[in-house]
Amino acid sequence: MQRAVHREELNKLVESGVVVETVSPKVVSSLHVAVNDEAIRRQRRVSHAVATTIKEHPEIDTSIGVPLSKGSRNHVQLEQMSFNGFEKPRSWDWHEGHKAAFFESLVEEAERAGLMHLVDSLGKAPIEARAVSTMKAYAGENQRRINWSKSLPASLSEEHRFTLYLVDRAMSAGSSSLAKAAAAFKLANDGLSPFASQLVSDVIKAQRRKESESRAQPTQVSVNTVSKIVDMVQDDEKSERNALVVTLSFYGLLRAEEASMLKWSDVHQSGNMLKLKIRRAKNDQLARGRETFCDWPEGSKRDCLLKRFRARASMRPGLDFVFQNILNGTKLTPSAISGIAKDTLAAAGVSATHHSLRRGRANHLQQSGVDFQAIKETGRWRSDAGLRCYLSDSPRAQGFTVTELGDEVGG
Repeated sequence: MQRAVHREELNKLVESGVVVETVSPKVVSSLHVAVNDEAIRRQRRVSHAVATTIKEHPEIDTSIGVPLSKGSRNHVQLEQMSFNGFEKPRSWDWHEGHKAAFFESLVEEAERAGLMHLVDSLGKAPIEARAVSTMKAYAGENQRRINWSKSLPASLSEEHRFTLYLVDRAMSAGSSSLAKAAAAFKLANDGLSPFASQLVSDVIKAQRRKESESRAQPTQVSVNTVSKIVDMVQDDEKSERNALVVTLSFYGLLRAEEASMLKWSDVHQSGNMLKLKIRRAKNDQLARGRETFCDWPEGSKRDCLLKRFRARASMRPGLDFVFQNILNGTKLTPSAISGIAKDTLAAAGVSATHHSLRRGRANHLQQSGVDFQAIKETGRWRSDAGLRCYLSDSPRAQGFTVTELGDEVGG
């Protein structure tokens, strides 16, 4: 009798156009069909969390889901998921607390007025105002916090949960990770109370003090190391590419993301100078493009390496990016660029990262007499403080001239 009642309800939904297909579910729940506006709003709030749970626990049986029509407000096929009946997360769903409440109240009125497209644009604004890499990092930090907080009592406020989480994270993470977690929380929530903000600041400062007691000096890659890597190049495409990743990153002061986005159309040589167009630098969030000029003697070993590798690329049509996968021609990701640089440096006997190339080049320019502002412009640093973190103390940086340094200066 009960099954017949459910079948009758489903038939009515099919006739109304809400459901276009059924798979004989044993139970019709609010997770399958939302029957009014209130249920729709409630379902939207929980859909992302439920979908995440299902993705984390594939043993959950989802075979009774009822696919909804594409015209229904409830039907969205989640990316890379086969579970039906849940709406794709909206542009503002990552907000929490008062910010989430703000959007929920706004949505309620906007739906009636047909202004949801404006709400969607409003939700995207905080995301589009920041670099993609920054938002990815923040999303990862917030998800880590949410996962950690699941076992805490429901009576605790989000602020309490976050401060406890930060202390726990400090046991295994550095101060920069803690600062990133704090920034991510503040972006998703309505900030922190003055006292909680002070506690968070103290936790981060305490961690920095601990790090300063045992911190090793950051590694700098020297010009000699880069020259050694160029000398080690073998006559094959992969070896040339890997050496060029190190060489261009060093002389162009490239971040891994900038190297990843570099196209052949961005590389121009004029005499002994190489010009690299950086499509989106850290100090160019509007992507207007920056240009970096490198010392690149014509006929030098690094110049021959670049020309030889470019000639190889010209024989494979469609290879727009400088650094691509040798097998399938796809653009290398920033993480792949970093991995190649680290492995190539290790093969040369140096334990360093891709960022050590940028640090080494900045210090080499300073030691060569290039002034601070010129280094900042060349390396596309956003602030003076950011560059100072890279530079070591040197006589020239403290006002000594080449004549005063005498024999101490070489090359």
